[in-house]
Amino acid sequence: MIGGLFKSASRVAIVAAAGILAGGVAAQAADLGGNCCADLEERVAELEATTARKGNRKVSLTVYGRVNKAILWHDSDEADAYRSDKLTIRDNSAASSLFGFRGEAQIRPDLTAGYNMEIQVYEDAGVDSGKNSLTIRHNYVYLDSATFGRISLGQTSQVTDGLYEINLANVTKVPGVVNEESGFLGKAFATTFADNIDGGRKQGVYYRTPTLAGFVLSAGYSHDTPGDGAWPLLDGKKDANDYWEVALRYAGEFNGVRLAAGIGYRKTEDNTSALPPFPPETSPVFWDSEAILGSASIMHVPTGLFLSGGYADIDSDDKVVDKRAFWLMAGIERNFFGIGNTTIFGEYGQVDWKDNAWSSLWYSGGATDPEEWEPGDPWSTVPALDGKFWGFGITQAIDSAATDLYINFRRYELDSASIPDTFPYVFMDDTKFGSRDASVVNAGMIIRF
Repeated sequence: MIGGLFKSASRVAIVAAAGILAGGVAAQAADLGGNCCADLEERVAELEATTARKGNRKVSLTVYGRVNKAILWHDSDEADAYRSDKLTIRDNSAASSLFGFRGEAQIRPDLTAGYNMEIQVYEDAGVDSGKNSLTIRHNYVYLDSATFGRISLGQTSQVTDGLYEINLANVTKVPGVVNEESGFLGKAFATTFADNIDGGRKQGVYYRTPTLAGFVLSAGYSHDTPGDGAWPLLDGKKDANDYWEVALRYAGEFNGVRLAAGIGYRKTEDNTSALPPFPPETSPVFWDSEAILGSASIMHVPTGLFLSGGYADIDSDDKVVDKRAFWLMAGIERNFFGIGNTTIFGEYGQVDWKDNAWSSLWYSGGATDPEEWEPGDPWSTVPALDGKFWGFGITQAIDSAATDLYINFRRYELDSASIPDTFPYVFMDDTKFGSRDASVVNAGMIIRF
């Protein structure tokens, strides 16, 4: 009873205090007269002048991006290796820093128009911090219909982009190809593990169907940017390569099993002139290519166990890209510590050249001893050797900060080889190329916004 009286008295006191405060505020506002909002309006105008705004209210605007910085160490003893046995702080090109803008507007309930502009910020471009530090990744528009699918126009991913790299786990590592260490280990490693398997981002027109039972079919036409022919003195001309592609992707989850897969075909029509076979002739050579590639990834969601892999076969007149390759990755991804998923993985990859690119040896400018070849010599190349790599890594996600911490290790190995008897230049038949290897450790942090 007494407690009830105290509660009633407290409520009355609170209401009375609120009334007094309200009256005081009202009186104070009245004393300010017509200038009560002058300071507020001035502040709003200042904020509007310094804040990024959309151009109109019809099209949405989303700003997004990521920053990825890492410390890299390697022990390649190639003559053209960069900072061997030293620590290098750099941007991680496996998921490089970038920012972008995207949005869309609704035309009718089942049809939207949209755009995407994305810029890569990569101040450590290879080994030159001032070169190509800003690169356009995406700059395209699209029409998206829930019934008929999406058509995109402009600079964006080819339909085979990412088709060799499908992986459900968060590993901060592009599987199957050389990663952020490409410009560090030397040209021999970069040549063997060069990323000319997967599709890229090019100017083109692309179409994809709506998702049907987890499947999406895509097709596209694209081309390189115009440039001079490789050998204008040999009837070279200004033109660009053309690409024709088709791809089929699937994503789904059932009974606690998550699955993603894709397969595709890419036809490359070479329109840029290349050096003709020795001896030189007056007409250039055009090397067309065909690629069949695909990958798949499966994860058991309750346990976090996953297995991923990819395969590619490139058939080309150009021996520098004529190869087969595959990769495998397995591991576990679970939230062990309550802050986000921990991903632990191991990986293996292999590249086998169909002809070891020996037909390109004569680019060395007449030097018969590979020890005399220097990366800076005119027309010099490093022959493509078969190679493999193995490695492992850990990625720790911090969900509350949209951040990943990671450390990865890879061991690259190039096979020894000798020029076969079928090589057309007898004076090089006994030339041999020794095996070589390199280890890489890469650790860093990526934060997304």
